Amino acid sequence: MPGEILTTLPNHYQTMFETNWDFQCQQSDSKFRDKVRVEMVNGKERRFSQIGEVGPMRLITTRNGQTIPADSPLAQRWLRPAGYDFVTWIDEWDEISLGDLPAPESEHVKAHAMAANRNVDDVIIEAATGTSYIGSAGTTAVTLGSGQQVAVDYVESGSAANSGMTIAKLRRAKFIFDSNECEGMRYIAITAKQLQDLLATTEVTSSDFNTVRALVNGELDTFLGFKFVRSERLTLTAATDVRTCFAWIPSEVVLGVGQGRKARLDILPTQNHTIQIRTTEVVGGTRLQEEGVVLIYADESP
Repeated sequence: MPGEILTTLPNHYQTMFETNWDFQCQQSDSKFRDKVRVEMVNGKERRFSQIGEVGPMRLITTRNGQTIPADSPLAQRWLRPAGYDFVTWIDEWDEISLGDLPAPESEHVKAHAMAANRNVDDVIIEAATGTSYIGSAGTTAVTLGSGQQVAVDYVESGSAANSGMTIAKLRRAKFIFDSNECEGMRYIAITAKQLQDLLATTEVTSSDFNTVRALVNGELDTFLGFKFVRSERLTLTAATDVRTCFAWIPSEVVLGVGQGRKARLDILPTQNHTIQIRTTEVVGGTRLQEEGVVLIYADESP
């Protein structure tokens, strides 16, 4: 009847299929690569030679007195890149079987590039927060000590209690950097949960509320001297539901590149002429000094 609404479609009605491939929600670009020092590595490893703080200056109390030399503290830090790849096979009949939908060679190349960018972030996160190697042979492991960490139960006053990201924890991280005389831009990596925590801690009485709200809305990216970087790839300890966030000085974390991202498209005769898409990269990372990184632990439990 005219105006009648169909509640059941007849069987002969056809389904229209999309003729293009769309990407699902995912991180596509590296969020950390342009915020650390990037160096090429030509070989299996690279050594960074460092000079520590010298002094104090000696007070001269005599004329024509004896010159007294003093040693400068020297150190070495090592970076060893590793190879990574991702491989996709497309069957020789896929183009026929997919009908109007094209075989997704170019889309797979784009997807591989996104995966490579995320892998770079994982390498940088591990370099900043994990184990570094020092010494003349690069075999001595060093981790971030308690002086470079803000505990999950840190409070400025009162009884310690686990918490998410708080203004007090940010102030503590700033204090650690200031105490270490670490100069230059400061970044901090947090997840969406920590941004939510910051807004919750300020929305009633704190004068910081409008600043943090602007941070959450993307209108501002700097607070207490830190430029914020949101990444959902930060380590979460499942047993305790504690997230390891970190702050860093760009010059003190290095991404070493032995080979940048490279994509190859091949036909494999021994696999029934399967099309192989293989993307590779050779990357590694290290922390140049512990004073340039601060770990901040945030409880994500409700």
